[in-house]
Amino acid sequence: MTNYAVLTGDIVKSSQLPQGGLDRIFANLGDVADRIGAWQGSSVHFTRNRGDGWQMAVAPAFALRAVFAARAAVRMADKRFDTRVALALGEGTVPGETLADAAGPVFTASGQALENMPRKRDMVMAGDAGMHAVALRLSEEIIKRWTEAQAEVAVRALAPDTPTQAALAEVLNVTKQTVQGHMDAAGIDALIETCEALDGH
Repeated sequence: MTNYAVLTGDIVKSSQLPQGGLDRIFANLGDVADRIGAWQGSSVHFTRNRGDGWQMAVAPAFALRAVFAARAAVRMADKRFDTRVALALGEGTVPGETLADAAGPVFTASGQALENMPRKRDMVMAGDAGMHAVALRLSEEIIKRWTEAQAEVAVRALAPDTPTQAALAEVLNVTKQTVQGHMDAAGIDALIETCEALDGH
């Protein structure tokens, strides 16, 4: 078995999304999976299931960054869109390219954590204990206020080698001051520091 950080999620109120909304969300999640793959130097296992459900398996050292990036991916499609995410750390096996045949305690724990998530929560840690659980509880209060523009800055700034504000401004075709404004309003620096403290990157 291999150690994974497994994210299991579903899209909030997916039946109420406008036409094409779900496709935009999953296109963004796929892009983020590719982005995380570049961070960790190996492909990320990402699979859509049950129409509005999804699961992602990443290296444990990128657990929180992956959760935050996934939330950003959905909100950058539209700030009215969101996803719940349950995180678990542990052992599992992925015999194929997708997670359809994935097995092991980490996948079970992540799925069960999503099923048992309290109605008012957006992110939980399997077992709901430890510093990762505390970090998710606090960060969801920040993330649920993100605009589309703030989410787009976040998904790029969360890279382990955080790009400079000047580099972000150039990529996003905005001013450095605009990037700084989004970073400050979205609490992105605090999330990055949390990732560095708990994930180790």
